[in-house]
Amino acid sequence: MEPTRIYAVTAATGHVGGHTVRELLRSGHKVRAMGRDHVRLKELEAAGADLFIGDLHDEEYLERAFTGVHGAMLIVPPHPAATDFLQYQIDIARGYATAARKARLRHVVVVSVMGANDNRAGGLIEGHANVEAQLNAVSGLNITHLHPTSFFEILYYFLEPLREEAILRTPLGPDAQLGLVAARDVGIAGAEILSGLQFRGISSFALPPVRKITLREVSGLISAYIGRRISVEQISAEADIEDLIAAGTGRSFATLLNETWALTTVMGQMPPTDPAPSTTARYRIEDFIRDELVPAVLDTGPISDYSTAIRPRRAG
Repeated sequence: MEPTRIYAVTAATGHVGGHTVRELLRSGHKVRAMGRDHVRLKELEAAGADLFIGDLHDEEYLERAFTGVHGAMLIVPPHPAATDFLQYQIDIARGYATAARKARLRHVVVVSVMGANDNRAGGLIEGHANVEAQLNAVSGLNITHLHPTSFFEILYYFLEPLREEAILRTPLGPDAQLGLVAARDVGIAGAEILSGLQFRGISSFALPPVRKITLREVSGLISAYIGRRISVEQISAEADIEDLIAAGTGRSFATLLNETWALTTVMGQMPPTDPAPSTTARYRIEDFIRDELVPAVLDTGPISDYSTAIRPRRAG
C-alpha cells in the first residue's frame, strides 16, 4: 500500500479537479481541495478533503496551499469572459510558478492538451503551451504535463440549440474526426501519476481517446437515446464568434476557440513532438452521451449547471 501523502488540487470544483480529488482520497491520501466557492466544495469536504478557500490570483493563498504538500494537480480553470484569454492563462500560471518556488513544491501534474509541445499549434492550444513554459522555468520542479485530446464535456457547449431546436449547431465540419476523452479519465490519470511520485524532470503523458468520433455520429447517438431526430448544422466561424460574444463570452476566447476548431482536424493527425508514455482513456463516448449528455439535453435547469461554456442561440 502506498504511504499516505498530502496533495493540493486547484480548481477542485471543475470537471477534472473533482475527479482528481476523489481518486486521491480513494487511494488513502489527504487532499487540499482548492477553490473559491465553499458551497460547491462541500461535497468534496464530505468525502474527506480539506478545503482551501481562496482566489487563484492571490499568490499568498497559493503559497499556503502548496506548503507542506507532496505534490499538486495544477489546472487553469476556464474564464471565457477574460478580455485577453491567453494573458489570463499566463497570469494564473505565473502565480502557480511563483508559489511553487516559495513553497518549495517539488512535484506537479499539469492539465494541458495534446499538441501543446508542438510549435505548429495555435488557438487555445497555444495557451496551454504558454502555461507549460511558465512552469517549466521553475528550477527543481518535477513536472508531468497531462496531454489529453479534447474533452467529452465540450459537447455541453452545444446544449442550448440541442434543447431548444433539436440541432447540433457547430462551426466544425459534421464529419471531422474528433478525439475526445472524459474529464474523469484525465482526473484519474493525474491522481495515479501523483500517487506514485515517480516522475523526475519535465515530461509529458498522453491520454488518447478510446476511439475518434464525428459530430454526425454524436447527433445520431443522441437521436437514438432520446427517440427523436437531432440534426447537425454547420455555421461559419464568424457567426459562431458573434453568437458567443452576444451571450457574454469575450471576443478573445471566442476567437481562440474557433481557431482551435479550425485546427482540430489537422492536429488530430499530428503526433506529439516528443515520445511520451500514455494510457488509453477508459470511459466510452457512447456511455457519456447516454448517461450524462442526454440527461442534460432533457433537463430544464440552467446550462451553467453543466458547463461554463454556455452555447447561445444563433444570432439573427
